Amino acid sequence: MIHYVTGFMFSKDKKHVALISKLQPSWQAGKLNGIGGKVETGETPQQAMAREFAEEAGIETNPDEWKLFTILTRPDVYQVNFLYTHDDRIYSAKSIEKEVVDIYETDALPGSVIYNLRWLIPLALDEHLRFDKQIEIREIREGF
Repeated sequence: MIHYVTGFMFSKDKKHVALISKLQPSWQAGKLNGIGGKVETGETPQQAMAREFAEEAGIETNPDEWKLFTILTRPDVYQVNFLYTHDDRIYSAKSIEKEVVDIYETDALPGSVIYNLRWLIPLALDEHLRFDKQIEIREIREGF
């Protein structure tokens, strides 16, 4: 199973989020997603998120700044750890690699966002939820 991280850096007022325009994999090409990538051997999701955010958005963060709130798993295929942080350094995010990083309004996400961001972003922003433990979601595809 491949382990990934996807992170959302929100402004402190929660009005903006940094997203990346994906080139790969093909099903994500041209769509906006959170910033992230593969978890390397020996890394925690928070360490992987801090590394990926620096590599893709040019902002150095500490792993303890990232809060794990949801784990999405397709058994025997992949696991995606979703994390968030609130930091006004979001406004200095820049594109480091070929994929373009930009800032978007959280209450007016563009139509090109990956479908699950429409519920993951509000979930991460909900002040009434306390993430003492992450939510675990298991994807089941019929016919498998």
